[in-house]
Amino acid sequence: MTKRREPLSIDEAMARIAGKVPGGWIALAKHVGKHERTVRKWGDADTDDEITLSAAIALDTLYQKSGGAGRPLLTAHEDLVDAARAVAFADQFEVVRRLSEFVKESSDAKQALLRIALPDSCISDRHLAQRELMEVREVIDGMLLCLTAEPSTHSRDPP
Repeated sequence: MTKRREPLSIDEAMARIAGKVPGGWIALAKHVGKHERTVRKWGDADTDDEITLSAAIALDTLYQKSGGAGRPLLTAHEDLVDAARAVAFADQFEVVRRLSEFVKESSDAKQALLRIALPDSCISDRHLAQRELMEVREVIDGMLLCLTAEPSTHSRDPP
């Protein structure tokens, strides 16, 4: 049975390189001085075997020498780091998302308030300003809830 290769994985990157390099997996193994089985295991999430940095550099370079565009192993590593970072800093990303919402809503409210300061404003302008301010209040309430949640373990506060 063929294993499913996860996107953003070392396994997928290795398979891409093996598919481009003439000689496939055997050529990859020979290029880094390892057995084919060892090289295949580097991408297998069910084993503890991991590719070394020097082998990853060598295989990305071999891929390019064989006409491949990009650096599959470096890209896979970057994607894995980005995914781990998104999990580790999820609360901070949520603050940024909410901040973006706050900036938009407060800008709309400021515009509406400026409109009612003009001599030709009317009651509908006042109602719009009230609605816009209520939307800002909702965003602020959400931000306050977000900030009262337990922060990630990466907090910079001293122990």
